[in-house]
Amino acid sequence: MERFTVRLDGSGRILVPAKVRKHLKLRKGSTLIGTLDKQRLVLNTRDEALRRAQEYFSQFRPAGRLLSDELIEDRRKEARRELKR
Repeated sequence: MERFTVRLDGSGRILVPAKVRKHLKLRKGSTLIGTLDKQRLVLNTRDEALRRAQEYFSQFRPAGRLLSDELIEDRRKEARRELKR
């Protein structure tokens, strides 16, 4: 884990050091997701936040089943019911 120091400017903004921006492939306008954990601020890239969210929610997915396939089948059943009306 690499440590570095940042300072707040007069507007409360944080400047991420160039070495870190390059490593994370951040460019002007890049979005970071911030999490406040008691007295700790954690910043993640959008890709990392998405990966963590997918990892978290995958624990609720039954093994060997894609929920997207289940959703598609539900939509098809609903469409067939609508045609019968």
